[in-house]
Amino acid sequence: MAEGREFDFSPLMQLIAARNVKKQIPAGPHWAYCYSFCQKDSPVTDIALHQCLGPEVRNTFCILHLVLRALDTVEDDMNIPSDVKVPILENFHLHIYDRDLHLSCGTKNHHKDLMDQYHHVSTALSELQEDSQEVIVEMTKRMGAGMAKFVLKEVETVDDYNEYCHIVNGIVCVEMSKYFPTSKLKDVARDHLSNSAGLMIQKQHIIQDFMEDMNRIPKAPMYWPRQIWSKYVDELGDLASEENSEKAVCCLNDMVTDALSHAESCLEYMSALQDPGALRFCAIPQIISIGSLALCYNNIEVFRGGVKIRHVIRLCAKVIDELKSMSDVYGSFYDILSTLKSKINNNDPNATKTLSLVESIQNVCQNSGLLNQRGSFSGLEGKRYQVEQGRRFLVEGQVDPFSLVADELCHIALNVSLPGSIPDAAANAFSALRTRHQRVAEITEMIHVASLLHDDVLDDANTRRGVPSLNYCMGNKLSVLAGDFLLSRACVSLASLENTEVVTLISTVVEHLVTGEIMQMSSTSEQRCSMDQYMKKTFYKTASLIANSCKAIALLADQETEVAVSAYNYGRNLGLAFQLIDDILDFTGSSASLGKGSLSDIHHGIITAPILFAIEEFPQLQEVINCGFDNPANVDLALDYLGKSRGIQRATELAIEHANLAASAIDSLPHSEDDTVIISRQALVELTHIVITRAK
Repeated sequence: MAEGREFDFSPLMQLIAARNVKKQIPAGPHWAYCYSFCQKDSPVTDIALHQCLGPEVRNTFCILHLVLRALDTVEDDMNIPSDVKVPILENFHLHIYDRDLHLSCGTKNHHKDLMDQYHHVSTALSELQEDSQEVIVEMTKRMGAGMAKFVLKEVETVDDYNEYCHIVNGIVCVEMSKYFPTSKLKDVARDHLSNSAGLMIQKQHIIQDFMEDMNRIPKAPMYWPRQIWSKYVDELGDLASEENSEKAVCCLNDMVTDALSHAESCLEYMSALQDPGALRFCAIPQIISIGSLALCYNNIEVFRGGVKIRHVIRLCAKVIDELKSMSDVYGSFYDILSTLKSKINNNDPNATKTLSLVESIQNVCQNSGLLNQRGSFSGLEGKRYQVEQGRRFLVEGQVDPFSLVADELCHIALNVSLPGSIPDAAANAFSALRTRHQRVAEITEMIHVASLLHDDVLDDANTRRGVPSLNYCMGNKLSVLAGDFLLSRACVSLASLENTEVVTLISTVVEHLVTGEIMQMSSTSEQRCSMDQYMKKTFYKTASLIANSCKAIALLADQETEVAVSAYNYGRNLGLAFQLIDDILDFTGSSASLGKGSLSDIHHGIITAPILFAIEEFPQLQEVINCGFDNPANVDLALDYLGKSRGIQRATELAIEHANLAASAIDSLPHSEDDTVIISRQALVELTHIVITRAK
């Protein structure tokens, strides 16, 4: 069933939720319990209820959610034998008024609590209007019968898949739509379109929850249709194996494409809604759903447990809070799908189908004539990531990340002697930790500068950031020795930290820098034109240093493994975004702003993301690259192809995707009420914005 997963609020969502609780809730402990449970179980539903609906409809949908959650709790508990579970599901509608109903089941603590405290739900149910009660009884009956059917039946075909998704969410959307006035829709059309809205949401949850369901004990049924996954692996569980990563991603993309097939119907249904509150109520889960699908697409983390719905909620929070009209819905769909489109790999077996479907949905948005009327987003002070019509989903309050570390930065100088090892027993533990963190920053910068000195020698560069490079002024030998000196000083400082794991991490960075440079120097023509090779080289030459330095900071603070992984993911995605923008600026920036000659990469035969994306549109560009760029005419021809392609735009969209992933990594850190922590995290998110919007 949709939205049965627990997750923490982001700070922005907490503010929205706090505002919502001021809305009127009926008196009585039973209503207080019901609304409190709804907020805990599904913040998205809770926000939509309070922001969008009047009292009676709001109360009806709140109780409907709890009754169906109780039904879903029975279905979800694999400790209940099938011969016991089936009759409970089939007859559950007969017991929803029973105030003595107690079923010991549930895989989550708050679901178990719901089954223990169900008398609150039955009491509230009995206070609804009679027609609302009848709808809830009928929906519970139909859903229970359908769930019972699939307890005994596997999802074999896509038709089975659609039927199951209809049972657990489509029915809800169809019946819910009867509460909302629509224009120009007959009942049959309305039911078909609203069912599509339910199917897309449910399919998104099934896709996103793959690893959670796979790891359930006892084993839970998996609702990925065999008709799809059997094209890629022999057993569904094989998708989680690292050796099947490529096949798994292809299967995932197939599933996402299937889910997106309902998007046009979703838009048609929402466009027919006459009431603004009803539109918001329906649009909020739809925006989160398509945002989740875009995040999952081509993302191996689906099979590693790393894609969480809270990430998408955080990214969509500001859009949700300010959504007012259908123009905003079209705009959100269009922008989100622009991000997804940038991830489509031509080697994927479903690439053509996916691209055609995405562009068809975007055409619906464009043909609506409403994309330019997105007034509800006009007051965001310009703080968003722009890709032509696109924008980043979340807009944060502005915090200057550099001001937070200004005190430490002003004390860093190369002529300061390095102290010995830092004592563990310091007068001030926080100050000692801050000093150790500063040491890592110094080490990172020394390695970075050393790599730049070496790069300038390898690239025969004459300038660096607008001034003559060291190798140009003093010669290659001295420049190499200067880089070596910085590396040696970094090693001495690294040893003073007396942390073996951190030493290993930073040492790996140096290995990666060398590996990346060798990849760039010795790649074949085929490798130079491979996006996978480019991204791997980019990680080695740029992102590894940032990723491992961030992880080192977490390890020195004795943080849990999950925190260290989040820190690593932040640095990795920030580094990839930075380098992608750097490669874009080589084509779009001026020599004055960049401090180096524009088009330096292509003149040196280095093929970067904009050109790689252009090759996908104009394969003949590959022949130009193979001929080399010693001839200026070939450079001009390559630039001509680039100008006609979406290469720059797609590279920018890819950079934005990684910036969003970096921001999501910060969101995944443990919740904190500490103002300093909150501000620091906002600064880290702000840094992702700075990386994307920089001009040099």
